[in-house]
Amino acid sequence: MGVRVALSGLCRDYRGCRFPVNRFLPEAGCGARARPVNFVVNFAVSVAIMEAMPFKIALVNMPFGYHIYPSIQLGTLSTQLKSHGWDVKSHYLNLHFASRIGFGVYNELCEKRHLIGEWLFSDSLFGEGERNQSYMEHFAGHVESVCHSIGQPPEFLRDLKQQGVPEFLAWAVEAVDWGRYAVVGFTSTFNQNLASVTLAKLIKEKYPSVITMFGGANFDSEMGLEYVRVFPWVDCAVMGEAEHVLHPLLQAIRDKQPFPKGVIHRREGEVVCEEADGMFVEFERYGPPDYDDYFAELRAIDPRSPALENPIILYETARGCWWGEKHHCTFCGLNASSMKFRAKPIEQVNAEIAALSERYDSFRFRIVDNILEMKYLDGVFGRFARENLDFQIFIEVKSNLNREQIRTLAHGGINVVQPGIESFSVNQLRDMDKGVRPMQNILFLKWAMYYGIDVTWNILTGFPGETDEDYRIQTELIRPLVHLQPPIGVGDLYLERFSPYFTRPEDYGIRIQGPGEAYLYVYDSPKIDPMKIAYDFEFENGNRIDPHRVQALRETVARWRARFETDQPPYLIFSKSANFVTVYDGRPETGPQKIRFTSVPASVITFCNDKPRTVEQIQNNIAETRPGSEGARVIEEVIAELEEQKILYAERGKYLTLALPMNSHF
Repeated sequence: MGVRVALSGLCRDYRGCRFPVNRFLPEAGCGARARPVNFVVNFAVSVAIMEAMPFKIALVNMPFGYHIYPSIQLGTLSTQLKSHGWDVKSHYLNLHFASRIGFGVYNELCEKRHLIGEWLFSDSLFGEGERNQSYMEHFAGHVESVCHSIGQPPEFLRDLKQQGVPEFLAWAVEAVDWGRYAVVGFTSTFNQNLASVTLAKLIKEKYPSVITMFGGANFDSEMGLEYVRVFPWVDCAVMGEAEHVLHPLLQAIRDKQPFPKGVIHRREGEVVCEEADGMFVEFERYGPPDYDDYFAELRAIDPRSPALENPIILYETARGCWWGEKHHCTFCGLNASSMKFRAKPIEQVNAEIAALSERYDSFRFRIVDNILEMKYLDGVFGRFARENLDFQIFIEVKSNLNREQIRTLAHGGINVVQPGIESFSVNQLRDMDKGVRPMQNILFLKWAMYYGIDVTWNILTGFPGETDEDYRIQTELIRPLVHLQPPIGVGDLYLERFSPYFTRPEDYGIRIQGPGEAYLYVYDSPKIDPMKIAYDFEFENGNRIDPHRVQALRETVARWRARFETDQPPYLIFSKSANFVTVYDGRPETGPQKIRFTSVPASVITFCNDKPRTVEQIQNNIAETRPGSEGARVIEEVIAELEEQKILYAERGKYLTLALPMNSHF
């Protein structure tokens, strides 16, 4: 996923808080017990007070930001601000919360949906709402699943919401002398929103002179406008990318000047924001992310943390999506207004990865780009391969790579990849505007398996226009693929803000019914518009798919996963001798098979191994390698037989050998 380097993040999921101080301000939302703090007036007072103190900046990472690696948002902004001479420090309060509830429990909660993390931090602001109080009952199945994954009873979550979170927030507001900072900025991505907003409120109450600043995907577009309108203690928020906005914003705050474009703020009682000019492109101007504060804080909390041993380093090589610029995948809402693809120079990427590796004593990296810049294949990963570097890197790519490109990635340190495989249905892939076909997805899985790259992918369903036949064909297509890495699972797509499905629903026969259901149970207040803050939405498309077809697909994938995770997973490999080929087929549940092929069948299997081949190409190859052998009709019969045995996969007149070569030197 690409990095939206503002100060906050994606409005997509969870979090909340109960704090026994003041209830939500009447003018902001829930109406109830609250002392009349005028946050808007305090902003003007803040500027005057700041003149008498050093201008220091705090950047804050709250739950449920991942604890297993540092925040690239904070790291990137820390580097940039320091390069401009600002005095800045990052505070990873999420590490402290993770330590309190257990790192394993915390990590599980980071992964859960239905805004359960936001709900846990919602009590102080929305906890008196009837729906907020009934969250556990309404989402009972999800809560049961969460509790099973963390090994705790439901009472654990309720106690955490009502006692553990308030205790943590009470600690957080006292543990740091926030009053010494002129500006406290919060990054709010995914499930960090209510934890961040609530701490900002508590800081503002105790230190009225502090200016609170937010940004990132949770504050992009109308989401940020609504949050600033509802929460008066949020003084300003950066809308979209921050690098070209943040420095001028801090100068404006310090010098009492008008805010630059791209900043949400209040003017004469109204929440306003002018769109920023252009996007950030000055990658060469700044160095790699600064994660020093993360590692210092982690060492102080847990000197023996596994996260300190060869830690995972987040790094960004490019921003936007070169495919999405021309073909925006219909369900993807990642990029908002920053789809334009921008990439760092190859030499900068090489130098910065080397510098980060040395600085933090690690060879493990997670590249956060939406999609791989193709020039990095040889310029970065090819170089790593030639130098025999021992990196372990995660990256996202488009699945239409060939064997040589996948080999380059594997030899260049890519050990985990997300290739954007979401379907093996031709119709669904076309409707997604993915720009790939099932054949390309299969080829990617085959050679990733061969070169030892772990692939994370899933099958999405629920697309407009899909049919029962699409499900039948896809179910049958994946049955012979059980020797390859299975998907994580099968799940319905989410209607995401900024996706074409959201911005042009009428073009796809979609009717948006409302915000994602969990928003109504977490942000439980009549003063906030859930349609303006939601990142995912409830919808219908008029499709009526036979539930038996859906169940058959789910069961096929579940069985695939179950078999793949056993001590003897399915396999399909072939060995090549001088005059014959042997296929070892461990896919049948009745037991493995060993099949020996000679002559034309052997030639077809080996020739179609590397990449898909047409019938004409196969015939020409056999004519060259086996002069005087059987004619075209016999070759076509051989191809048909190998296809029936599921040793070849056929698509649009091209054929690919599904078996992996036993030879280790491809």
